[in-house]
Amino acid sequence: MDMKFYINMNNSMLIEKEYYKEIIKTTIIECVDLILLNSKNKILLWLRNNNPLKWIYHIPGWRRYKNELLLDSVKRKAYEELWIHICTDKLIFLWIYDDIYPNSMFEWIDSHYSSITYVYHIDKDEENNIKKDKQHSNLKFFDINDKMINDIVQIRIKDMKKNQII
Repeated sequence: MDMKFYINMNNSMLIEKEYYKEIIKTTIIECVDLILLNSKNKILLWLRNNNPLKWIYHIPGWRRYKNELLLDSVKRKAYEELWIHICTDKLIFLWIYDDIYPNSMFEWIDSHYSSITYVYHIDKDEENNIKKDKQHSNLKFFDINDKMINDIVQIRIKDMKKNQII
């Protein structure tokens, strides 16, 4: 049997590596991004361990699963990657961005993501419970005016300012 998908012990849907390589080559991957702002309007960024943004501080983002409702994917990944339970009533829709990179997790293959982006204002308890996962080597809060923040995140910050979210 030629198995392309499987469910791991955490009930997560995984795609076999070679099959996922073909998906990256030929399609746009739909993702959800979550911009976390603390009470000081600082933005949480992860230092990524893998491509397409290896060694770059970026917002948490992840692939959606087929048949998974949008807000369910946000809640699932917020817990899987941040270790927090978010309240979907506090989510603020920002925009859908095309993130196109000259690389991907596969060498010499570019990637294209359609990133449905939400903003979430975390409270002190949520902030204290955030933990990093194995895809990231560090996490920290940045001032939203920090010029060292990468261009992709800068575009989202500009849109948050324009829409008076911050």
